[in-house]
Amino acid sequence: MQKTLIVHSGTFKTGSTAIQSFLARANKEGSLPPEVVYPTIGRGEHSIQHQNLYSQLVGEVLFMPALGTWEQLVKSIASSSAETTVISCESFSLLTPEHISAIGEYARQAGAQVRWVHYVRDQATFYNAFYVERLMVMRPEHAELVDLPFEEFREWSPLDMSFLHYGQFAETITTAIPDVDLRLRPFIRKELRDGNAVADFFSTCELPIKATGAASSNVGSGWRTVETARHLAPIVAAAPMRGRLRGADSWKATRLRWIQMIRGDFVTLTTQLGWNNTSAVYMTPEFRQELLDDYREDNLLIGKLGGFDFTEMIERSTFPDYNIGDYSEIPGDEVLQVVKLVMQGLHTIPEEIQEEVEAARARRREAEAARQRGRLRRLLRR
Repeated sequence: MQKTLIVHSGTFKTGSTAIQSFLARANKEGSLPPEVVYPTIGRGEHSIQHQNLYSQLVGEVLFMPALGTWEQLVKSIASSSAETTVISCESFSLLTPEHISAIGEYARQAGAQVRWVHYVRDQATFYNAFYVERLMVMRPEHAELVDLPFEEFREWSPLDMSFLHYGQFAETITTAIPDVDLRLRPFIRKELRDGNAVADFFSTCELPIKATGAASSNVGSGWRTVETARHLAPIVAAAPMRGRLRGADSWKATRLRWIQMIRGDFVTLTTQLGWNNTSAVYMTPEFRQELLDDYREDNLLIGKLGGFDFTEMIERSTFPDYNIGDYSEIPGDEVLQVVKLVMQGLHTIPEEIQEEVEAARARRREAEAARQRGRLRRLLRR
């Protein structure tokens, strides 16, 4: 039986969250076809994407062996009765030729053929969406950068924006894994099968799955929400969260999950206030044209490799107008509600995280006690 390893690499902001949510939920519920598996290896029980596999490949400090490794995935694929294993992580689109070759080698060890699925999105719409997302994430290390002009985002983006050269990345995949089955798709709503990212993904992968009850794509944040997140970023960065997380397996990773929980409540409240009825648009016509010119040659290449005229699709599409308003005109009582919510969240550790930290501390205490017992036994044997 020929096995297949489907590698979904996004890219970012192309419906990946909806795809991953559907697969993770279906895998947990046991509703995937028996020939398809979306393993928890490399993502754990509580995550929807295989970020840990990416972290292992690049030697990232956030790599946690307990969440599953490539070596474990190889054994799982080789021993499983399922014909197809799907792994998904947007960060795979940042991999170098060396890392992509490593994936090919892992697949070979598992006796699997690699089918690589990659979606591409108009660089201007991505640029705007990712800029909004970076402000919304409120990561502490970006607190001093969020006030830089929108047009300079490529200079401080936490991702190397060279991945927007989609054609170069596609060529890298085919070079690093010569027998790869590469499938490229444009992330343009009217081009998606059934107008749905999840349904389009299953069709592209040739998976016998119907996207019933599929998760919707991320809801965009309005400019009031985004600008409030910009103002809150330094406060989040200065919050004394580290002390509360002492003893966690990775206090930085745990802090990010804590902030993510706060952000979820933050967006829920601003949606109730009517702040998110229209997504924030920072892109101007002039800067969009600059991006079109910058990436035109690469988009011609991706069209050639993917079998669709990506350049024409982009250039004939419309773009919403710039809509960032005056922050001083937002009702003060609404701003105070949001700020109060975030401040309370920063100083109240979530129960889930508290339990996780206490469990980690208990493991450390037990490990230390075991070491002490070992030292005592060695002394007694002398």
